Amino acid sequence: MRRLMQTLMALAVPAMLITGASPATATAAPAAEVHCTSFSNVNVSWAGPQYFMHVPSTSWDSYNYNCVLARGDRNVAVKALQESLNACYGQGIATDSHFGTETERAVRNAQNEIIRTFGNVLVADGRFGPVTSSWFKFQIYDHWNGGTPTGNCAHR
Repeated sequence: MRRLMQTLMALAVPAMLITGASPATATAAPAAEVHCTSFSNVNVSWAGPQYFMHVPSTSWDSYNYNCVLARGDRNVAVKALQESLNACYGQGIATDSHFGTETERAVRNAQNEIIRTFGNVLVADGRFGPVTSSWFKFQIYDHWNGGTPTGNCAHR
């Protein structure tokens, strides 16, 4: 058994020196984070067939909410998020499609409101990911009236 351990260490140490890894820090690489790039039109069935929410998703009408919006993102998904932050959480930020410090602060404020309402269901980190999305209120739009905001909000 001792000889086997010596052989394994003899093979592992040079590999660690080459890669810079150590037994204490060697971990599996994290999965690549997918960023939201668009939004999906989610019908608000209780309000009527023309009412929809714009929920950030991986691509247009993909209904895949397993994505993240974070500082530095610039796209229509960020704009949809900003519109809901203003309408549903009273944040008063610019709807400029840029996830900067103000949007991050607004997301953190919304997350803290969600925590106050529902308990510790998420972390208030200022990033909009799948868990935040599942508890978040989104602005409702009337698609039969040119996509006009209704002033109402709902959970998806």
